[in-house]
Amino acid sequence: MLKPLFRAAVLLAVALPASAVEWTPVFNASLAGGQYFFQGQRGSLGGNAAVTAAGLAKLSERWSLLPMYTGSYRGTKGVDDGVAAGTLFQQQMDHTVSVTGIRKLVDSTWRVKPSAGYKREFLKETRDESWGHGLFDYEKISAGVELENIYKEPFSLRAALDVYRVRFPSYESLESRSGVDPFGNPLGRELASKHVLDTYNWQASVSGTRPWPFEDPKVVLSGSYSLLYKDFLDQRIVQENGQFKDAGRQDFLQALGGSVMRPIPVRVFGGDGRLDLSLGLNFSYNLSNQNSFDATFAKFLDDSYSYWTLGAGPGAVLSWGDKKAPTWTSASFRWTRQNYLGRLVQDEVGVYGSAKQRHDRYTFSAAYGYPIAPKLTLTFRTNVLWAASNHKYQKNYAYAYRAMNYLIGVAYEF
Repeated sequence: MLKPLFRAAVLLAVALPASAVEWTPVFNASLAGGQYFFQGQRGSLGGNAAVTAAGLAKLSERWSLLPMYTGSYRGTKGVDDGVAAGTLFQQQMDHTVSVTGIRKLVDSTWRVKPSAGYKREFLKETRDESWGHGLFDYEKISAGVELENIYKEPFSLRAALDVYRVRFPSYESLESRSGVDPFGNPLGRELASKHVLDTYNWQASVSGTRPWPFEDPKVVLSGSYSLLYKDFLDQRIVQENGQFKDAGRQDFLQALGGSVMRPIPVRVFGGDGRLDLSLGLNFSYNLSNQNSFDATFAKFLDDSYSYWTLGAGPGAVLSWGDKKAPTWTSASFRWTRQNYLGRLVQDEVGVYGSAKQRHDRYTFSAAYGYPIAPKLTLTFRTNVLWAASNHKYQKNYAYAYRAMNYLIGVAYEF
C-alpha cells in the first residue's frame, strides 16, 4: 500500500524543477534514563529514546508533501502500560513511516490531506524473549483523508476518515497452538482461534478548537468525537455452551472528548511568564457482540467486552524566561473509571459474584524542563498511578496496585 504512494511522491518531486520545491526540515529527539516501581518492587535502570524526522516539501502554491519517520525505544516501563501490569521488566520499540499530502482549495481556508502510513511495534515481556517474537508485537497499515479548516490561526475544524489493519504476527505461536495462556491456564474460548487479535478498522472523526470570546479570547475550547468500527478477522462469537457461532466479533467504539484551557500572564522571578490552566473530560462507549467462556471455572459471561469509560482531570503548565526556549514546569491529575456491562467480578480465589467489574485509575504526573543550550532542554518527568478495582481475582493480571516511574534526560528540537 505504501510503496506506490512513496514512489509517486518521489517521482513528483523529481519531475519538478529544483527551484520549485521549498524544503523545511524538522527533527526532534529525546534521550532519558529512569526506573519503574511496582508495589514496593523496583525494576533495573533503563533508558528511553525517541526520534521524529520530517520535512515539509512545498511543491506548488496548492500542493505540499509531508513525509515523516518516528521511532522510539523504551527500556523504562510506563505506569499506564496495560499488558501484564505487574511485570517489572518490559521493553518496547516502535517504528512508523508516513506520508501526507496537503492540498489547499482555491479561495478557501480548507485543506485536503490524504495520508498513508505503516507502523511496527515490538514488545518484550521477559529478559530471554528476543525482538520480533513478542506476544503483543503488531503491525499497522493505514490510509486516510482529512479535511482541515484553519479559520483563525491557530484555531481549526477537522473531519477525517481512516482505514487501517492491525495484525499480531506472533500471537498464534505463543498462545493458540498450546491451548493455554502464558501462565499455563486454559484459554477463554474467544481466544482459541489462530488470529483472534487481528482487526480491520474504519474510523470517522471530527474535532475543533475555538477561542472564547471570539474577538477577545480569554479561554480556548476544544472538542472531538470519533466512531470506530472494529472487525475481528478470526474471533467467532462464543455461545453459552462454550461453542462457537459462525458470526465473528464486531466492536463499535464511540469516544467524546472536550477541554478548556486558559492562558494567564504571570510574573515569575521578576520576569514575564505564562500559566496555562486546563481541564479535560472524556467519555467512551464500546459496544461489542462478543461473549466469554471461562474454561478454568466453566463460566459463561454474556456481553463480556462492552464497557463505558469516563475520565476527567486538571492540568497546569508554568513557563518563563526566553519565549523561544523557556524554562517550564507542569503538573496534571487524571481519574479514569471503566465499567463493564457484562463482565462479572471474582473474589480472591476466583468465585464469581453478581456485580459487574469496575476499574478506577488515578494518575499524577509532574515534569520540569530547563534549557541548557540552544535547542537543547534538560528534562525531568515522574508519574504515579494508583489502580483500584472491585475485581479481586488477580492470579493472572493485576487490577489493584500502585506504580510509579521517573525519567531524567534531554530533548533536542530543530
